[in-house]
Amino acid sequence: EADQEFLGNMRKDCDHQNAEYKKRSEIRSQELVALAETIKILTEDEARELYDKTMSFFQVSESATAAAQERAVEHALRRIAKVAKKHRNWALVSLAVRVRLDAFVKVKEAMDKMHAELVKQQKEEYAKWELCKKEIDETEDSIKVGEQTAKDLDEKHQMLVSKINQLKREIEALQAEESEMMISLKQAGEERKAQNQLYQTSVMDQRATINILNKALARLKMFYQPNAMNATLVEISAHAPNQPGFAVEPRPESGKAYAKSAGSGGVIQLLMKVIEDAELETRELEMGEQKAQEDYSEFVQATTATIEKDRALIAEKQELVAGTEGEKSETEEAQSVNNDELESLRKLLNAHHIDCDFLLKYFDVRQKARQEEMDA
Repeated sequence: EADQEFLGNMRKDCDHQNAEYKKRSEIRSQELVALAETIKILTEDEARELYDKTMSFFQVSESATAAAQERAVEHALRRIAKVAKKHRNWALVSLAVRVRLDAFVKVKEAMDKMHAELVKQQKEEYAKWELCKKEIDETEDSIKVGEQTAKDLDEKHQMLVSKINQLKREIEALQAEESEMMISLKQAGEERKAQNQLYQTSVMDQRATINILNKALARLKMFYQPNAMNATLVEISAHAPNQPGFAVEPRPESGKAYAKSAGSGGVIQLLMKVIEDAELETRELEMGEQKAQEDYSEFVQATTATIEKDRALIAEKQELVAGTEGEKSETEEAQSVNNDELESLRKLLNAHHIDCDFLLKYFDVRQKARQEEMDA
């Protein structure tokens, strides 16, 4: 705001000074014309003859010193008029007229005063020249710093945006992985449940089959191997009326001797083999169930650990996104402030150029011309 106010005041002062300069230039031009015509009138031959006639009686009594002073005045007049014509300086034109009309003492006083004013102007212009160079250099340096800062902030902003996008992609990937593992965990649970149900059914069927086969084996042993079945005979006989096939064989025809079948041992061995295979299959089913349950437990444990790890990573990356978003907002605010400062500096530099460019461009010429006026 201070820079804007300064710039506004400077423009207002410049507009006012330009208007005043135009007025002074018009008046000065008119004055130069009038003074030039006056000098021409005063220095014409006719005027010189009149001066000689009107002042001849004074010149009769003048000494050689007065004649020398007249020559000095004439020389000063020509010198000042020459410099005034070269630089179009109305003050020197006025001085040239006063050399002709005034006493030389007054002219000297005016010359001393004018010389002092020219010295003052020379010093002030030099100080202004130094100040202009300093202000322009400092403002340009500040603009360079601001532009470098803008470049650094732009790079930082791009880096932060890229980082946020990368974090969001990683979060999306982790969330997708977590969702897939949850689905896999659910599917594995359903498959484990189905496997367990199949195991339960299979084991029950196997055990029922073994039970039936054991009963059949016991019945055969009771008949064909009674000695081996004495320990269980009491139990079997208690259920004998209810056992199918327990009825006594019809009496053989008289005259023939009865003997037990010689192939009963092979049948008993076959039943025992079938029972053994059924028991082995039952044990395999139990071992398979145990292995499947262990595998399922390990899978659930590993999957759950991975899900927890992914959730922790997601939370961590979300915190990083929040922090990076905050840093991005601060960077954008810094960019806005820096851009405003750069705009103010550029306006200030433009104001310096408006105020100083003419002086910087023509400084040597103006200094030289003023020095010639001082020398004259």
